[in-house]
Amino acid sequence: MTRQEFSKIAMAIKTYYPNAQILPNNAAMELWYQQLQDIPYNVCTLAVNKWVAINKWSPTIADIREYAAGIGGQESDWSEAWEELMKNIQVYGYYRVEEGKKALSDVTRKTVERIGYVHICNSENIVADRAAFRDIYTGIARRAEQEKRLPVGIAQAERLLIGERNE
Repeated sequence: MTRQEFSKIAMAIKTYYPNAQILPNNAAMELWYQQLQDIPYNVCTLAVNKWVAINKWSPTIADIREYAAGIGGQESDWSEAWEELMKNIQVYGYYRVEEGKKALSDVTRKTVERIGYVHICNSENIVADRAAFRDIYTGIARRAEQEKRLPVGIAQAERLLIGERNE
């Protein structure tokens, strides 16, 4: 979003919450803009409007980013992902592993890669594999959700830092 578009959002927030002393000066406006500029204007506007509709207090940057991250659909829960995987295995099976993995949603695919697609296909203890899938999926989904809330530059810097530590 542009600075001009952000100023419209900032003025709306100040109007909705006149007693909050939010965004009191140009420095505050600039800091907020730096943290929200990667969110498309229409998504940010919708996030603020959603916040205003159900909250009595003024939003923080984190609140706006959280609401914006939730716009456009959310990742399925682990049980829906497990069902997706079971249907996927029925279609692609043991012999078309790469095609099967490509057909999975992102978080489900990452979870399956940790356990092993072939391992799940050949499972002798599907209950234990389902429990492992649940635990791994929940962790990966939580990290993905947190990353969606971060400004692009911070998420990239964090991935670089983690990559450097793992070398």
